[in-house]
Amino acid sequence: SLVFANDDARAMMNLAGSELCHLPGLNSDGVFLPSGRLYMDLGSHPEFCTPECLNPWDVVRYALAGDRIMADLAAGASASPQLTDVRVRKGNVDYASRATWGCHESYSHRSGLSAMSGHLIPHLVSRICFTGAGGFNALAPGLEFMLSPRVAHLSSVISGDSTHARGIYHTKNEPLAGDGSYRLHLLCGESLCSHVACWLKVGTTALVVSLIEAGRCPGNGVQLGAPLTAMGMFARDPQCKVQARLLGGGLASAVAIQRHYLELAEANLDADFMPPWADEVCRQWRGVLDLLAGAPESAATTLDWAIKLAMYRNRLGRHQGIEWKDLPHWSIVLAALQDALQNTPHAGKQVGVDFVLASGSPLAPTVTALTGQLRRQGLKWEQFRAFLELRLELFEIDTRFGQLGGGGIFDSLDAAGVLTHRLDGVDDIDHAMTHPPARGRAHLRGNCIRQFAGDNGMISEDDRMETYRQKLDRVLAIMDKWPQIDRQKMIPTEEFA
Repeated sequence: SLVFANDDARAMMNLAGSELCHLPGLNSDGVFLPSGRLYMDLGSHPEFCTPECLNPWDVVRYALAGDRIMADLAAGASASPQLTDVRVRKGNVDYASRATWGCHESYSHRSGLSAMSGHLIPHLVSRICFTGAGGFNALAPGLEFMLSPRVAHLSSVISGDSTHARGIYHTKNEPLAGDGSYRLHLLCGESLCSHVACWLKVGTTALVVSLIEAGRCPGNGVQLGAPLTAMGMFARDPQCKVQARLLGGGLASAVAIQRHYLELAEANLDADFMPPWADEVCRQWRGVLDLLAGAPESAATTLDWAIKLAMYRNRLGRHQGIEWKDLPHWSIVLAALQDALQNTPHAGKQVGVDFVLASGSPLAPTVTALTGQLRRQGLKWEQFRAFLELRLELFEIDTRFGQLGGGGIFDSLDAAGVLTHRLDGVDDIDHAMTHPPARGRAHLRGNCIRQFAGDNGMISEDDRMETYRQKLDRVLAIMDKWPQIDRQKMIPTEEFA
């Protein structure tokens, strides 16, 4: 199984504490590394957080460094006599429990909440055409492919909740810097294997945030009448052609909305507020949108969701009796049977195909009612078992796709040279595993961790035990000063990040 057991996760965390260069948190679980932070998330899931990065290359670099750290910890834990074959994967849904975990993103900004949400939401809704992880709807009874399986778990447009009523836009707008900047916290995204998809996810979103900060109102003209509905439509359309209704009238596809944002970014490339890497982001952005004109086949070696879709269809091509076009029909049948089962003494229990199709089964009336529907689609009950077996097989393939440590499907395809997802400049991954980014407060913090690791130091979120403090109130901090604290003049902790 690729799902963590409590012992597996704890063994990895213990190994991190004994083997990695780190400082523990005084009042928080996990360890702070030069390359990020590792801690235990809900459900006994080890979670890696990258450091603050100043460009999309570093984001991908440190995300990949985190992957390697996690894979190494799993390999180390597997060597324990009490544990065997501990595996880790990156993914955002669990088909067994129907649970979801987000790949959270944070962006520094100085805009008001209302301005940010209104202009950013159309981008978040439509960017899934290239940022979707691909997979199946874990909440559906059958097999429903989605560009972004995370979308099925979003239930509102704007929300402050990150575990239940999740929204496209999260209102956790914390002041994690002392220079007037705030943290834009996004939880609608997904963990990605494709380098270019991950790079574009953060690069394009950062440019949209910059446009909003500068008052360019990038969402004007593409605000959606029903963003959550539109996101569901886009997530279920591998051709990337379906159109959603706009708030001001008219229709637009996900690609068309993305082109709107791209063109505004290109028109402002020379503006002072744009980052120095904006031109390269726009070039890659335009390239992937042009690529999606032939979706899904055109993106089948580049984007996570398209790679997976091609793989699933290829598997069906070798599975006798079941075709891709049949999946929606069998999914409807399975949903009807599950609904009928709830009205029997067997509600909530696992039942087999033989039980379902037996003449004396409590589901016999439902089976009879569905028989005509199957015949109209050219299907037979004899294929039902094959469909259920295929469903489990595809779930397993999806789960193994993002397995880390060299045994995953994506890594195997990449090693075989059949994928086209890499970007120049995403390199030095091994160095990033033990060193912080070259600039910013992550550089200062990471160097402090390297300096004080092993000296019984701890990273504290308050000041009760400190004699010296490193003030990291600016994300772009470049000075390394450690003034001695006059405890009579201490600044309240909440003023510091």
